Amino acid sequence: MNKVHLIFGCHAHQPVGNFDFVFAEAFEKSYLPFVEVLERFPAVKTVLHFTGPLFDWFEEHQPAFLDRLAGLVRSGQVEIMGGAYYEPLLCAIPARDAAAQIRRMRDYCAARFGSAPRGMWLAERVWEPQMASIMARAGVEYTALDDTHFLCSGLTPGDLFGYHMTEDEGLTVRVFPIQERLRYLVPFHSVEETIEYLRGLSRRGGEVCAVLHDDYEKFGVWPGTHGSVYTEGWLERFFQALTDNADWLETTTYAEYMDRHPARGRVYLTCASYDEMMGWALPPERQRTLARVRGKLKEYPALAKDAALFLRGGFWRGFLARYPEANNIQKRMLRVSNRLERARAAHPGDARLGEAERLLHQGQCNCAYWHGVFGGLYLNHLRTALYQRLIAADAVLDAVEALPASGVRAERADFDGDGNDEAVLENGAAALFFSPTDGGTLFEADYKPKPFNFLNTLSRRDEPYHDLLREGAALVGGEDQGDLSIHEMVKAKEADLGRFLVYDIHRRASLRDRFLDPSVSADTLWAGTAREHGDFAAGRYTLEMGDGAVALSRTGRVTPPGGEPLPVKVRKRVVLAPDASRAEIRYDIEAGGEWPGSLWFGVEFAVNLLTGSADDRHYLSDDRDLGRPLLGTRGCDEDLAHIAVVDGWQRLRCGWRFDRPARVFRFPLDTVSQSEGGQERVHQGCVLVPCWPLAPGDGGRFTLDVRMTFDEV
Repeated sequence: MNKVHLIFGCHAHQPVGNFDFVFAEAFEKSYLPFVEVLERFPAVKTVLHFTGPLFDWFEEHQPAFLDRLAGLVRSGQVEIMGGAYYEPLLCAIPARDAAAQIRRMRDYCAARFGSAPRGMWLAERVWEPQMASIMARAGVEYTALDDTHFLCSGLTPGDLFGYHMTEDEGLTVRVFPIQERLRYLVPFHSVEETIEYLRGLSRRGGEVCAVLHDDYEKFGVWPGTHGSVYTEGWLERFFQALTDNADWLETTTYAEYMDRHPARGRVYLTCASYDEMMGWALPPERQRTLARVRGKLKEYPALAKDAALFLRGGFWRGFLARYPEANNIQKRMLRVSNRLERARAAHPGDARLGEAERLLHQGQCNCAYWHGVFGGLYLNHLRTALYQRLIAADAVLDAVEALPASGVRAERADFDGDGNDEAVLENGAAALFFSPTDGGTLFEADYKPKPFNFLNTLSRRDEPYHDLLREGAALVGGEDQGDLSIHEMVKAKEADLGRFLVYDIHRRASLRDRFLDPSVSADTLWAGTAREHGDFAAGRYTLEMGDGAVALSRTGRVTPPGGEPLPVKVRKRVVLAPDASRAEIRYDIEAGGEWPGSLWFGVEFAVNLLTGSADDRHYLSDDRDLGRPLLGTRGCDEDLAHIAVVDGWQRLRCGWRFDRPARVFRFPLDTVSQSEGGQERVHQGCVLVPCWPLAPGDGGRFTLDVRMTFDEV
C-alpha cells in the first residue's frame, strides 16, 4: 500500500458588512468547536484560511481564539494560508491593489502568528492566467484550485494527485488541485466511506497527494451540520480515523508537501471558477440552454462524463455585463483606486492615505459584486457596506487634496466602460452620477458626511431559478404538497411568492422621464404595465456640462392615446449646490404643438433605505400628515409640493420639493432571490413617480423646478 499525503484545509469567510450576529453564530457553531476538536488530535495537520473581516472581528471580540491558533501554528499542527485580506476577486481589482491586499494579509499573519503565509486562497477559485504573475510578485508560492480547472485545461484524472507549476511573464507559482470527490464526501458521508476512498488512492502507483480544501462553514454553519459534525461526532471520528491510519495516510500541509516533493509538470489553466459560478455568469436564457444541453447529454452516458469537462458556462466578468448594479460598484471602486494612486503621487507620505487604502480594500470584498443562487448582489446590506467604504475613502481623499468645502467639481468620462461618457458632479458633501445614454438618468447619489448611496437600488429581473417557482408549488414550512415529487417542490419563505415575479424593463434609476396615460396607477407602475406614450424613458440624451451643472436634452416623440406622434424636446438641467447635498433640477419641455389633454408627465425617482417594513422607514410630507406610510406600501397622494423618505435608524432623509403640486405614486421594489432557506423576497428600494397633467392651451410648453435634498435627520 502506497502512502497517501492528505492536505486537509478549511476556508472561512464572512463578508464586509455582514451582521455581527452572523459572525458570532459562525464562531460558536463552527470556528471554535472545530479548533477544540483539532486540539485533541495533535497528530492531525490542517491548513486554515481566514479572511480579513474575520480577523478584524476576532481581534475585537475573540482575541483568545487567535492566541489558540497561534499556538497551533507554533506547534506545526496548523499552516495559516494567506490571501487577499478583504477577499476580493483578483480579476476585479487593479493589480496594485491585489498586491497590497496580499501584503496586508501577509504582514498581519506574520505579526499575529509568527509566520508569514507562503500560499494564498483565491476567492471563489476564480482564475485568470495573469494571476500567476500578480501572486508571484507579491511573494506567493502556491494556491489551490478546483480539479475541474485542471481537467478542462487538458490534464487527465491521473494528473491530479500532486501540484503543478504555472507561470505568467516567466513568473511561477505552484497550483494544487482540490479533489471534487472529497469535497462532496466530507462531512456529508460516513467517515468510513471517506477513508475507503483514500484507501483506494493508496493502491495507485507511487505516492499520492490528495487535497481537500473547502468552506469552513460546512463544519457547523451549513444547515444540519452542527448536529452531525459535533453533536454526533463526525469530526471527532474523522480525526481519529486519520490518526489510526497514519501508517499509510499522512496529513500534511501545502508548504510541507511542496518542500519535500517536486512538481508534476507545468500547466496553463483556462479562465475558470467552480462549475456553478460559470453557469450563473451567463445571461438567463443561456443558462437555460446550458441546462437543456446537459440534460440531453445524460441520454448518452458514455459521452456525458467527457463532454462535461468542456461544456462550461461563462467566466466571472460576465456578472458585470449581466448586472449594471454590480458593474456600478466595481467601476466606483476603480474610480476610488485611481484617485488614491494619483493622491500618492501628489502627496507622498501623507498618513491619511493609509486609511483611504484600508477603506478601499474593504470596498473590494467580492460578495456583493456577483450573484449565484445565494444572496450576494441581492443582499442590499452588503451593497450598502461597500458603498459606505468607497464613499468614506473619497471623503478622506477630499481632505488629503485639501479641496475647498464649497465649489463643485465636474467630470465627464466613460465611467462604466460602455463606450459612452457619463457625468459626475461632486462637492465636499455629495456626488451625483448621470447616464446620458440611459434616459438621462441619475444613477448614484452619494452623501459623504455619513457615507451612503441613496440610489443603491437593484432592478427586478429574470433569474433561471424563478422557473422552479413558476412551474412548481412552493413549499412553505411544513405544508402538505400532495402528490408532488421533491423535484416539483420549491422551498419558499412565504406563501404565494410567485406574485412578486415582476421584471423591470429599465434599470431603476432617478430622473427617468415618463409620458403616461391618465389611467396610470401605483399598481400599473409597480407591475410595469403603465402605458408609456413617449420614447424618453430609455432614450439617449445629449450631455452638456458647465458652471457646476449638468444639462441633458433629447428631442423625441410622444404619441398621445388615439393621436398622432408629436415632436417633443425635453431639457433638464441639474445644479449641485456648492456647499450642500442639494440639487436644483429644472425641466423645460416643448412640444411641436398643443398638448392633447390626455397626457401626464412623470419623473421617476428610485431610492433605497434597506427595508420597506420597519416602522422607522416611512414617507412624510411638509404639506400634510400622510400617516407615515411604510416604504413597502403602494399608494398615491394628491396635490403634494413636498415628499420625503426617512430612515429613522440611520437618521437619513431624502426629499423632493416641486414648484407645482403633483400627484405622487409610490411603490416598493422587491426582488425574489435564492437563499440557504429557500427563495425569498428582498426589499431593493422604493420608487416615487410625481406626475403632472400636460394641459391644452399651454402652447405645448411645460416647466418644472424640483429641489432634491439628502441629508441627516
